[in-house]
Amino acid sequence: MSRLPSMVSIINSDILSSKGMYQIREANQMTEEFMLAANVAVAEKILKHFPLVSLLRRHPSPTKEMLEPLLRTATAVSLDLDVSSSKALADSLDRAVSDDPYFNKLIRILATRCMTQAVYFCSGDLSPSEFYHYGLAAPLYTHFTSPIRRYAG
Repeated sequence: MSRLPSMVSIINSDILSSKGMYQIREANQMTEEFMLAANVAVAEKILKHFPLVSLLRRHPSPTKEMLEPLLRTATAVSLDLDVSSSKALADSLDRAVSDDPYFNKLIRILATRCMTQAVYFCSGDLSPSEFYHYGLAAPLYTHFTSPIRRYAG
């Protein structure tokens, strides 16, 4: 089996970019990394100063039942997915291989459909072990960099 291109490579392919799709460049990826780091840093700062009333965002881990369709499909196509953590799942998805150039993208779509929705919460309402953002593999997170898209006006 051949190694599939990464999700970024698929998005950057001539097929998609010729249809006017958004093209992700290295600068975009760097900006996203900085935004993630800023959101984590701000979450840490507001939690330190406002431990009971910080507005944070969390993404609960999917349950085994929610992951079942993904695991069943992976087994059917002889794909070994490690779902022990969000990092392990991301690494497994990166290693997804097939002769079909859309296989990796389709497996990622299926994985996304198995996830819970990320939600806002007040830090005083949950224990710190529940603050984790599964999708971003971050212990703390808030939307400091994107308030206009996220907070009610």
